[in-house]
Amino acid sequence: MSDTVTVLPPDTPAADILTAAADVIAQRGKCEGAYTDRQGRVCALGALRLVLTGEAEPRPFAPGDRGRQVAYIDAFTALGRHLEAVDANAPAIYEWSDASTQDQVVAAMRAAADRARVTR
Repeated sequence: MSDTVTVLPPDTPAADILTAAADVIAQRGKCEGAYTDRQGRVCALGALRLVLTGEAEPRPFAPGDRGRQVAYIDAFTALGRHLEAVDANAPAIYEWSDASTQDQVVAAMRAAADRARVTR
């Protein structure tokens, strides 16, 4: 596992954030029931935060980080829209991430990125 994560600039498009987050999960692994674990694995939301802030934990965004907060919300929304397009009864993202395999999460995040690129 690589501990180095490139923190994306706040103006990064949602599709690129989702792709980077999928790459992090593919490299580090996926955890359940937490944003991250002691092995450095992350859930879907932890991966989004990690690539935008350098930390997977859900700490409040600093007042000067409005751009990062907006980028996180955009990526989160794009992932949620994709999951709802695939399954109208899709659970909340954190529930879906916990209930899915690492491969399923990575594939869905990449598909959500592709969908976001088309709808931008």
